[in-house]
Amino acid sequence: MGFYLCSRYRIIVLILVILIMWQIYANYSHFMLTKSTTTSASNIVQLEDDSYNTHKQDKVKVRVYYETLCPDSKHFFVRHLGPVTEKLSDFLDVTLVPYGKATTTERNGQYYFKCQHQEEECYANKVHACSIDILNNIVLAVKITVCMIEDNYDADGALHKCAKQLNIEPEPIINCAGTTHGSELLKKYGDDTHILKPTFIPTVTLNGSRDNQAAILKNFLLEVCKLIAMPLPPPCL
Repeated sequence: MGFYLCSRYRIIVLILVILIMWQIYANYSHFMLTKSTTTSASNIVQLEDDSYNTHKQDKVKVRVYYETLCPDSKHFFVRHLGPVTEKLSDFLDVTLVPYGKATTTERNGQYYFKCQHQEEECYANKVHACSIDILNNIVLAVKITVCMIEDNYDADGALHKCAKQLNIEPEPIINCAGTTHGSELLKKYGDDTHILKPTFIPTVTLNGSRDNQAAILKNFLLEVCKLIAMPLPPPCL
């Protein structure tokens, strides 16, 4: 009888030990699973945040090759470039290249230009080039070039009118356009244009590509929005 009770006691103790060990194992497994899930979720959130922050700083590179008296250039600036740049300035890295279908000749250390729309256009191109250089602010440069291109046959008059609207001092720009520096700036834009060899003015490249020109000139906003990383800004929705 004593042996039976002793054996029974041992069995009960063994069962209790097994139950305790199972409970400890179950709690430990649950803890490790919860920790793993939390860590994974945290990593996913971190990756998503890093990706978002990276994309936020990847601006769409826009280069506009144009000439100041070209009707198609005027249409693109007024109807597309100006409004889109105003809406998406934080997402665009815009470069303006005022030269178009001009040619450059160097004689005795001086540059001479021949433009598609005569001498008035060559001078207006210089005014644009000097505006871009002196302002050193692409958003402001887009605003003043959009304003001037609406009536650029009188380049100085257009500059004075637009500079007044934007609270910009016009004299440094006019002085630049009439000096060697203005010619040097226009020559540089000519070099950039000749490298691309555009067949149509304006030509607009997005992130270095000039594909889909017809689509870009028709709906610039749509084509730019296609290149902006998610989440899209409101103007693209």
